[in-house]
Amino acid sequence: MRILYNTSFDNMSQAISQATEALAEAQRQVSTGLRVGRLSDDPLSAAAAVTEHAELDRLDAYKGAGDAASYRLGLADNVLTDVINQLTSAQTTAMAARGSEITQPQRDIAANELLAIRDALLSDINTQFQGVYLFSGSNVTVAPYSISGGTVSAYQGDNDTNAIDIGTGRAVASTFDGSAIFQGSDTAHVLETLTNLAAAIAAGDQAGTDAGVQALNRAFDRANTAQARVGNDMKSLDDNRSLIASSRVGSIGRLSSIEDADLAQAASRLSQADTAYRAALSAMATLGRFSLMDYIK
Repeated sequence: MRILYNTSFDNMSQAISQATEALAEAQRQVSTGLRVGRLSDDPLSAAAAVTEHAELDRLDAYKGAGDAASYRLGLADNVLTDVINQLTSAQTTAMAARGSEITQPQRDIAANELLAIRDALLSDINTQFQGVYLFSGSNVTVAPYSISGGTVSAYQGDNDTNAIDIGTGRAVASTFDGSAIFQGSDTAHVLETLTNLAAAIAAGDQAGTDAGVQALNRAFDRANTAQARVGNDMKSLDDNRSLIASSRVGSIGRLSSIEDADLAQAASRLSQADTAYRAALSAMATLGRFSLMDYIK
């Protein structure tokens, strides 16, 4: 009889242990909403989940990079808009100061206006973003141009540019070659051109004025070309944002199908597990009330 009792006790203990585990698992799924709690629950699904989490991290990193690039490109676009406006104003001022009928006071006023435009352009090209010069190429800690005693320095940046990866095989510019905009293939940068043009106008030098106006026209074309490139990068960013958003939705959907529990089923299993657990406890309590005489009968 002792053997029968011990066997029954062992069976009840095992039933309680199994019911406890089933109840705990059901409670975990209901409370967390996750089907897979440990790698051992479903190794294949867990491995797939790791892959999807890595994909989401990659997409989030690209999104963050894209947001940072968007601020830089937006600022560069605003700067180039002002550069184009300043060059347009310089062209208008220089053209209005041409001709022998222009008086010396008028020429002096025009010359001063051109020098003011030069200083405005100098401020534009020396624009910084978070302590980085946008138009110094990769030499981001040095201002592209400086001025001392009315003389503007040569370009102090370099011709390399930095880029930000915004997706697989996709990158946009994060810094720009200021000399490509302000000088290009000309012998002098546009800031020096404006200094010389102001002097030519003040002196009534028509040939020097004409040469300066032609140089301004070329600088205007270069600035427009640079702004078009920035615009293309901004469009690429917008397209990439849509692609990342779509990819994230797909990845989240796949991850949900791997990890998420069916809450209706989980709630049903919780109820069943609770019932089984209580039944096992009740059975064990009943077993514990049996006496030796019960087994002898």
